[in-house]
Order: sequence, then structure tokens, then C-alpha cells
Amino acid sequence: MPQFIRITAKPREGFRRAGMHHPATAVDHPIDTLSDEDIAALKGEPRLIVETVEIDTPAPAKKVPAKKVAQTK
Repeated sequence: MPQFIRITAKPREGFRRAGMHHPATAVDHPIDTLSDEDIAALKGEPRLIVETVEIDTPAPAKKVPAKKVAQTK
């Protein structure tokens, strides 16, 4: 069975770490798509719940709309 890293953000609005947005709902990432350093950073982040799971069907990522940033003149 394939291994995945299941990541869930504790904040309702989600959280960014390792170059990715992590929503408050679980998302499964194939373990081989993350470096050992990324996995260590994710597991060390107290605002994320990170689990290693073996599953047949991963939880899909949801598209997160980009936030508008105020432009300065």
C-alpha cells in the first residue's frame, strides 16, 4: 500500500509551510514528493497535524483562492 503524509492545519484559515498551503481539512501527499527536510519541518510545526499513513485513495487537495494583496504606490 502506498505511503502518504497526511497534513491538517490547526488554524481554520490554513497555514503555509514547506512552500505549500495546508488547509484545515486533511490532505494526503505522496511521501516521495517531499524531501526529508520538508517532512522534518512539517512534523516540527506545532500549527500542523502531520501523520504518515498507508492508504489506497488519498484525500484530495482543495483549491485555495489566492488572497489579494494591497498594492503600495
